[in-house]
Amino acid sequence: MGTAAGRRLVSAITVLAWAGPAAGQTAAATAPPPPGASQSAIAVTERILPLEVIVNGTKSGTWLLLERLGGLYAPREALEEWRLRVADGAQAISFKGTEYLPLAAIPGFGAKVNFGTQSVELTFSARAFAATRLTTEVTRKTVLSPVMTSVFLNYDLNHSSTWSKESPSTSALGVLGELGLSSSWGVLTSSYVGRNLTGSDSSGLPRGWLRLETTFTRDLPQRNQTLRLGDTSTRAGMWGRSVYFGGVQWGSNFALTPGFISQPLPILSGVSASPSTVELYINDVLRQVAQVPAGPFAIDNFPALSGGGDARVVVRDLLGRETVITQPFFTSSQLLAAGLTDWSVEAGALRRDLGTQSNRYRTGFGSGLWRRGFTNALTVEARAEATRQSQNVGVGALAGMPWQMLAKGALVVSRDRTLGTGQQWLLGVERQSLRAGAYLQVQRASSAYRQLGEDALATPMKMQVAGNITYTTDKLGTFGVGFASVSRYGAERITTLSANYSMRVGQRSNLTVTASRAMNGASGNSIAMTLIIPLDNNRLVSATAASHGGRQDLYATATQTAPQGTGFGWRTLAGERQGNAHAEGGLYYTGRYGSLTGEASAAERQTALRLGASGGLIMADGHMFASRRVDDSFALAEVAGYGDVGIGLGSNVLTHTDSAGVALVPRLAAYQSNSIRIDPKELPIDAELDSIEQIVVPAWRSGVKAIFPVRSGRGALLRIVFDDGEPAPAGAVIKVEGDKQEFYVARRGEAFVTGLQAVNRAVLTWSGKQCRFDVKLPADSKGEIPRLGPLPCQGVER
Repeated sequence: MGTAAGRRLVSAITVLAWAGPAAGQTAAATAPPPPGASQSAIAVTERILPLEVIVNGTKSGTWLLLERLGGLYAPREALEEWRLRVADGAQAISFKGTEYLPLAAIPGFGAKVNFGTQSVELTFSARAFAATRLTTEVTRKTVLSPVMTSVFLNYDLNHSSTWSKESPSTSALGVLGELGLSSSWGVLTSSYVGRNLTGSDSSGLPRGWLRLETTFTRDLPQRNQTLRLGDTSTRAGMWGRSVYFGGVQWGSNFALTPGFISQPLPILSGVSASPSTVELYINDVLRQVAQVPAGPFAIDNFPALSGGGDARVVVRDLLGRETVITQPFFTSSQLLAAGLTDWSVEAGALRRDLGTQSNRYRTGFGSGLWRRGFTNALTVEARAEATRQSQNVGVGALAGMPWQMLAKGALVVSRDRTLGTGQQWLLGVERQSLRAGAYLQVQRASSAYRQLGEDALATPMKMQVAGNITYTTDKLGTFGVGFASVSRYGAERITTLSANYSMRVGQRSNLTVTASRAMNGASGNSIAMTLIIPLDNNRLVSATAASHGGRQDLYATATQTAPQGTGFGWRTLAGERQGNAHAEGGLYYTGRYGSLTGEASAAERQTALRLGASGGLIMADGHMFASRRVDDSFALAEVAGYGDVGIGLGSNVLTHTDSAGVALVPRLAAYQSNSIRIDPKELPIDAELDSIEQIVVPAWRSGVKAIFPVRSGRGALLRIVFDDGEPAPAGAVIKVEGDKQEFYVARRGEAFVTGLQAVNRAVLTWSGKQCRFDVKLPADSKGEIPRLGPLPCQGVER
């Protein structure tokens, strides 16, 4: 036995022999004898001891422990259940077909017996237990609900009129529209803009329609990938630029799995000597509470974080004793978790003049982006792009550094048939902690370097340097300074400096001061001060004083945000802008079928009025609905035959069914479980539902159907008799033709049947045989349940 307490325990048990003669047995030893002893010369006494075991303060049930040569052994399955690790080389013994391991081989072993309760308290070192890991549950892929083929239309109407003292008045009507088709194949959308639809000469705009973007999108949520055909934009990566094009794009999309975290998360570890409560604080904010058993533990189910800070773990055991573990951490959303790959490939033609031309596609190209998290602290990126005229290829890396910093670097080589070979490099470092943040990036390119979509005749960038520093104090607020310097070949360098300061005023108000100065190639100073005062009922008051290039702004605003559901919002502004008196006002309404806006502004030389309306139309399953803009998924809920029934998401009633019992439920979250519920209080008393809730998982910007089957009709107590005149036996099954519901006969041949109409045909089944009989209900009498019978069931033997 490894400790004095263990030796006292076994000696006391052996002397008192409280386990009784039935528990003892003499057998040959199966473990090796002590050094220097002969196996044949030693008689080993092995005794089974039934004891209630308490491990480090936790009751672990009654186990059969084995005593041998003053040592105490436990079955292997007991050690596995207690999560104990036995030292390598521990000698096991076998007794009656069961393998036992010595408890003395476990670090920190100690024991204390209680003869009155026939129990033993075992204690072990916390390090002897298997580690517990508090990890994020593996995100499960949800099963998508069948997509309902539907067509939707979004519109934004805008009419503006301007009256000026120095020029003729103008008026214009414009519309921005989007037409979409969603099906099981994906979502096809096409957007358009109509300008000067009234043909007014005063607007100065040509009358006509332009196509903006037409895109087919197919998501593959099981693979976290998305395929796009048509108009879209390239993924820029670390050093590229995003450009519009028409063609095909295929790549990873982690947003298709809600809750999926692509960035690495820090891991905290600790040890608890007994079952404990663990509280995790991130930057002094409690983020989670968990229970852990005795032994080492690790926490890697952090919430999504970015930047650095301090994590504090408070371990509180059963006696209230606390152990505090503090550890700095750093993570960034720019990094990928170890082993995770992010990629995208594009091919097509670059698009020019989007918004002014409907179909201007020019240079054909191909590009690809590949990112890989090699470790939690190192993400490597490669990107290539090519046209017939030029090709670019580059590599980059993001790395977590000491002192909670993130470093980045990239090197790109380009080749152009006209300009030759060019290069660009990029270096950057940033640090973000609870109080301070700093950022610095330097980018330099040769005169022959060009990126995808850049004109060969354009003035190229030579060097760009940008950086900023922020610091937050407890009482004095937040300070920040920044600078940027850009130089181009053949042009003068431009440098700007900026500073900002913000502080809390009172309980909820905030004061912000910003200043900037342009130097080297451009000159100018600006300074602004803004006080923001939040009020109750979503109201906000602010005051701003600013100076830009010698012109002053001094104005105050008051706003009330429109509620998320249905309601009004408004905005007012009064004061001076650019040294002239200026006033604005706006009224906004958000309703079930869309939103309305009205805005007016008045200055010394000009007055303007703007009116707008936006909303959407959905056509699905033979129904048409007006709604707000269709930017999310939606459901068609059906409670057949029941109109004016409340229905919505969770406990929030959003709409009511129409006369056919159908309603549109908007604003569903794509690829997530959405709970659609009906209000049972608004159903007739004779309506029966299996469930008031349907769970649907829609695809992106697609519709699903949620059907609530309701059984209507009246209920009646039927008494059925067989040919012998005796009641039908209990357990017989009754169904009404046309209804799937089954009812069972109880005592005295009686069965309570619901869903009955004025005339019904019932079927009774017993011992594999059936009979049919008619059930006719009397005139409806509210509050009374009809009792019908005896009803004869002929041809069924008892």
